[in-house]
Amino acid sequence: MAGSWCSRRLRSARDLRHHGHGSRVDDGILVAAPRDRARRPPHPTRDTEEDPVMPVLRRILCATDLSSASAPAWNFAQRLARPSGARLILLHVVPFVPVPIEGAIDAETYQRLVEDDRQNALEELDRLSRSVADGAGADVRVEEGPPAPRILEAAEREGADLIVVGTHGRTGLDRLLVGSVAEHVVHLATRPVVTVRPTAGGEPSGSLTRLLYPTDFSQTAERAWPWVKLLAEATGAGVDLLHVVREVVTDREVDPAILARAAELIRQDARRTADAFVERSGLPASRVTIHLAGGVEADQISHFAAARHADLVVMGTHGRTGFLRLALGSVARRVLHHAPCPVLTVGPAVPPASS
Repeated sequence: MAGSWCSRRLRSARDLRHHGHGSRVDDGILVAAPRDRARRPPHPTRDTEEDPVMPVLRRILCATDLSSASAPAWNFAQRLARPSGARLILLHVVPFVPVPIEGAIDAETYQRLVEDDRQNALEELDRLSRSVADGAGADVRVEEGPPAPRILEAAEREGADLIVVGTHGRTGLDRLLVGSVAEHVVHLATRPVVTVRPTAGGEPSGSLTRLLYPTDFSQTAERAWPWVKLLAEATGAGVDLLHVVREVVTDREVDPAILARAAELIRQDARRTADAFVERSGLPASRVTIHLAGGVEADQISHFAAARHADLVVMGTHGRTGFLRLALGSVARRVLHHAPCPVLTVGPAVPPASS
């Protein structure tokens, strides 16, 4: 949603005065604008007003490494499954047993180590499955090999509609490491992924009461809306729509009154676009609260998630060269790292809901 900043110079005060009420407010005005933000019309077109087919939530795959750090992800998967009646699939991937020196143990001993790990995992998964409220239980699966590819393969094989994964494993590191399991899953998944930090899962019996939907009104952002609508309708949760408004760049050569007027026009345009979006969103306007904020997008998303006590952030993520790239400093990566609650991301590889 965010990129590097570019500026456009106000050619004269007359340029600003000649803008009509419904005109684009960024032509000829010195504004800060993300360079990679998708261009959009200021108001919905006929094509964008069509209601997308809603996604379904029938099967949720929760990947766990059975450490205490992954427990919040399992708790949150249960919170998602309960209102929708989705079936839970609990997956553990037994990693390859490290052998310090090639040939140090024979094949039979190695296989016995793997089988021991597998049996221990099955026993723990069965215990977690029995802990599901109302005795609903969960299907348990154990795979062997590199975790991220096995999680993605299992999601495809099981027909999962959603993947839930913790952002921290046995290492307990408080960050999404480059090359980590969570990052690889988010990168390559063909269905939405919920990432849950160790302190963010909540109680498994808790309900979702507030959803935060950050949007720049681009196609990328709107891919996440059907999931907001699905969860809001299933849980009765309220929705906070957050749009971070482009800021006018100060310039000593431009009259401050003109800059103030430009900022106001930009804000008015953003409000009109947000109102139009809510009107065609499929949810009652009383269920959606619009917030316009200035500043750094990732920081504002995390701030509003905390201030509004959001249970879940639902956002679309931009792709780079055909797949999700969570580059250092990108909005998506910073939100995943800092948000005080779980984050549901809908990446470019996820098939869009279509009419």
